[in-house]
Amino acid sequence: MLMTGMVFASIVQAKPAETVLNVPLDYDLIRSVLVSQLYTQEHTTARLWKDGKDCSFLDLADPKVHGEKGQIHIANQVHARIGVRLAGKCIPAVEWRGQLITTQKPLLEANGTQLSFPITSIAAFDHQSQALQIGELEQLIQKAVAPKLAAIKLDLNESRPDIEQSLQPFIDADRAAALQKLVDSLRFQKVSANDKALDVGVVFHLPKSAPSKPEHQAVLTAEELQHWQSLWLGLDMRLQESLQQPPLQQKSEQLKDLLREMMQEAGEAFTEGLSEDVADKQADPVQVFFKHSWGKISPLLRQASTRLPAHDSLRYLTLIAATDGIYELDHLAGSVGLELSSQGLRRVVRNYLKSEQASGHL
Repeated sequence: MLMTGMVFASIVQAKPAETVLNVPLDYDLIRSVLVSQLYTQEHTTARLWKDGKDCSFLDLADPKVHGEKGQIHIANQVHARIGVRLAGKCIPAVEWRGQLITTQKPLLEANGTQLSFPITSIAAFDHQSQALQIGELEQLIQKAVAPKLAAIKLDLNESRPDIEQSLQPFIDADRAAALQKLVDSLRFQKVSANDKALDVGVVFHLPKSAPSKPEHQAVLTAEELQHWQSLWLGLDMRLQESLQQPPLQQKSEQLKDLLREMMQEAGEAFTEGLSEDVADKQADPVQVFFKHSWGKISPLLRQASTRLPAHDSLRYLTLIAATDGIYELDHLAGSVGLELSSQGLRRVVRNYLKSEQASGHL
């Protein structure tokens, strides 16, 4: 899902059939990759090493990620024990708790299909900020930590099926081949770490032949509109719940009020565009909303969605990514059938509702 969000971002046209996306990846998203690949035990813990007797181990927990001077810094809580088993009991010879900080340089590999994070430095401190000076533990940390954290990757080859599957519900069936070609062409082009996000350049190739003009989309039927309103209400309720979860509950009330207000505006604009004939109106309500509001609300929604349970977060981010696609790729819409208008939104919503019905969610 992380890679799905990457497909839709700020666009720079490079040459006729090639497009470069300049994608800021928030460090919260990088942390989610770490957690999903490595910190899979209870309390966001990664057991990086243990002996065969379950007497000695090295645990990292609760990773915090930020960028500084072109590199990524990851701070972990550490719990290490080296013990011996005597008379059926584990006797700790050395036990230590503290903080481990790794500095990692983002690197492109495998002809631009992988993004890795090799370690450039490791430092361990106790809770009084004194450097670790236990030789045996220092060796263990170097041996166990560096290979595990350096093995974390963003792999486009692994992500392609997920990207296509996530976007397929929003695309007409006759555009499926064009979507697959676009996803297959994805490559990392550049990467750099700044203080706020990991900036990644992603390149893809657009289909050379222009597809036929999409069919006219009538307003939603009463049944379709009911399903849409139920879906939107559920998303809005889960958003309200996410605002009360850390770290979003620490955001200013003014910022949260703005998000609530813009969600209400989005619901009103989308409902109008889906249910009313807008051809005779001076302005398309969906276009008006995107022009004035989506660039502000989308980052807030993405941040809020990461605080939801995994399944809800995935579906929520998928909807946001698809809507981002309409917003950002409007001038390239013919390639995959996206269109920034009430017509385009009706098409996307219908495709999504069909997918939800087929999967049994409706």
